[in-house]
Amino acid sequence: MPRVYHTHMKALTLSGLFSALVLLSGSLPLDARPAVAAGELRMVVVVSRHGVRSPTHPNELAAYARQPWPAWSGTPGDLTPRGASLMQQFGAAYRRRYGPALGFGTSGCPPAGSIFIWADVDQRTKATGKAVAEGFAPGCAISVGHAPNDPDTLFDPLPGVGTVNKAESTAAVMAAAGGSSTALTQRYAATFALMERVLGCAGPASCKKISADPTTADNSGDGGLASLNGGLDEAGDVAENLLLEYVDGHPDVGWGRVDHATLVQLLTLHELGKEIEHNRYAARAHSSNIMVHAVLQALQEGATGRPVPGTRVPAQSRFVFFSGHDTQLAEFAGLLRISWQIPGDARNDTPPGSALVFELHKRPGGADFVRTFFTAQSLDAMRAGKGGDPLRVPVRIPGCPSLDCPFATFAQVVNGATDPKFVMATWK
Repeated sequence: MPRVYHTHMKALTLSGLFSALVLLSGSLPLDARPAVAAGELRMVVVVSRHGVRSPTHPNELAAYARQPWPAWSGTPGDLTPRGASLMQQFGAAYRRRYGPALGFGTSGCPPAGSIFIWADVDQRTKATGKAVAEGFAPGCAISVGHAPNDPDTLFDPLPGVGTVNKAESTAAVMAAAGGSSTALTQRYAATFALMERVLGCAGPASCKKISADPTTADNSGDGGLASLNGGLDEAGDVAENLLLEYVDGHPDVGWGRVDHATLVQLLTLHELGKEIEHNRYAARAHSSNIMVHAVLQALQEGATGRPVPGTRVPAQSRFVFFSGHDTQLAEFAGLLRISWQIPGDARNDTPPGSALVFELHKRPGGADFVRTFFTAQSLDAMRAGKGGDPLRVPVRIPGCPSLDCPFATFAQVVNGATDPKFVMATWK
């Protein structure tokens, strides 16, 4: 299929990032029925964030809290026991929903080669893949593939795959921020103030105020991409660490000052920072490679039944799972101009274990089409350790005529959104 690429990038404003069309007809458990309208489900491709982990840099935020941050067991950034259990439950839910439609039922070992799981090289991503495999097909020893060394260019192609235009990257960040980081701090002053109350730094205290730290951007990201620093970046890390406490079931989240509603409000700063940093330019530079090789080419194999040389996904695969990071989900949002909202969570949040799901269907006598969903276990379900009924919402991709996007149209949208300068000839 010929590729047609847009070679010019138009910088997005912050409002532009939120302008993607969304089809939200309510949320349903992942394994709710009926699954689809009449037609054959041919393949499912899941791009997932890893499960619940411990904070990756537990000491970096010490200056912004009046009390010590809680200690976590194990190595920083690793999947927690709660995270592994929740992802195993997620794997079982995927099997209940898709096993019958894909022809191998809800139990027993699927046919050899029908399941393909690939993880980034971190402990949390590999362990997530293993947990999903165990939940999907207990005792079947489904392998979890991964690169032999760090980095895996599927998840981290920069530097090396293409060259970042630093000036254009910086301009894209500033455009997404509305041209003024100071104005952002003022616009979200109430949320910053709430965060400082949670941290115990609202009044005179021996800790730094996040709102007083200027938000800046420099080209310190992967391959020279523009990256946020200062107040908004720190606020995002605070919100993320509080989220991890909540979903890992810690008893006193935020020193006992954070409930569900407070957490969701604080997460808006986390999502704001991600939408600015993972703008369309950054998404094209950093996620074109994975979008083409992991999603488009895999679905092309499902549609044609023939191997595509550029991907490692075997042509006989029917359930394909990629264990990655929130970076991929946030960048797919910028890349395809899509949005979602799971009930009880912030808009476009990417909690642990959440995923974008691309379903390939074929109607009798008709053409293949793609349906896209966002799925996640609810925050309260994760907190209770009961993630067996994940929610999902349909995602409408701009450029597609409906939720049912003809595969040829889907391919055209992806080809137009990705940048061939940042795509390897083959997935290595």
